[in-house]
Amino acid sequence: MAAEPSKVTRVLYVEDDRDLQFSMSQILRILGYQVECADNGKLGVEKAEGWKPDVILMDVRMPVMDGPTAINILRGQPETEHTPIIVLSAYSDSKTRDACKRAGADTFLTKPVDIEKIDTVIKAHLGHSKNQSR
Repeated sequence: MAAEPSKVTRVLYVEDDRDLQFSMSQILRILGYQVECADNGKLGVEKAEGWKPDVILMDVRMPVMDGPTAINILRGQPETEHTPIIVLSAYSDSKTRDACKRAGADTFLTKPVDIEKIDTVIKAHLGHSKNQSR
């Protein structure tokens, strides 16, 4: 059996601020990631079900459905229960952090986020996920 070509990492970015969504997705693409975006948690959950991302970047405060609610739903679905979820939020108070952790977020990063930090965290989670599946 031939070796599978190296797979491009799929990142779902759930963010309601269109300017942030655009700039972050462009940067992630430059770093070599395949990126899809969703404008709120509900659309993020729907997109994750069909697209099956390797990593999800999630905002906290969004219209329609907030980040913690979306994370909780994603953790309850077999296809996304183990997908790394990295929260990116300008709200870093303990209540917000605790809500994200209880929902099942893997990492919490405060905006503005250094792109090298995001890249490092994504790669660390992907390495951890690959080791878990062995």
